[in-house]
Amino acid sequence: MFKRLLFMGFGILSIGLAGCNIKTPEIRGLVLDAETNQPVEGAWIQATLQIKTKTIQGNVQTVLRVEPPHTRSDKNGAFVIPSKEFQKPSFPAGFGTDVESFTINASTLDDKSDGFYLKEYEGKKKIEVILHVKPWKEGIADEKEYSSYIQSLFNYCLVGRFGVEVPPVEGGCDEWELDFTITKHERFLKRLEEPKTMDQRIHYSGTMHDLGYLYKRKTDYKRALEIFIKAREFDSKRKMDLWLKEYDFQINELQQLIHRKK
Repeated sequence: MFKRLLFMGFGILSIGLAGCNIKTPEIRGLVLDAETNQPVEGAWIQATLQIKTKTIQGNVQTVLRVEPPHTRSDKNGAFVIPSKEFQKPSFPAGFGTDVESFTINASTLDDKSDGFYLKEYEGKKKIEVILHVKPWKEGIADEKEYSSYIQSLFNYCLVGRFGVEVPPVEGGCDEWELDFTITKHERFLKRLEEPKTMDQRIHYSGTMHDLGYLYKRKTDYKRALEIFIKAREFDSKRKMDLWLKEYDFQINELQQLIHRKK
């Protein structure tokens, strides 16, 4: 399920490729809870096209965001993604473009999600979809996969993109998305509160590292300072020295920022 949230589908699908453009239909969607069948408010919606362009140097893979920035379901569980048109590379830069997947996903703060590949929309101006969000298997059973998932959220909040292949969102993440990401990190840290294995210690250290920067972005400097101090103590005790100098710099800078605000 997490892998779908990372937008890595590869099934080859068809889409209207008339002329020099790729045009997607308007999508009217509804997010429902799979168990109660009730509308879900505040589900984060992402829709992406993965395309392959043939060039002289070889095939080039590109991921395009289809949904407007910060798309979320409303109190009735509804959302709208307007039709969007993308310019195909022209010859000689490209001499053939195929859409490999058109994926839509919904994810919630309480770790529920649903996602699928859109099909049978060629030539349609509008389509309707229903996403039935349900808990991920055993909540967050796969720690490595969940760590990768929240890492993608962290990257988005810092640079406005989920991966290097996806163009950044103008303005980056908003306050709601930042709080969404912070909550996911806090929850994962609580799960790994007493890491026993080396993998768990690595996930715990990396999550604290990212969480400190998320709070700094939120301008909650006191909480960011607490996290970085705790992270430095955790890593130092276990002789994990990758970020120790970085932590010293962040702690010093945050102390100065807090002092200026007084």
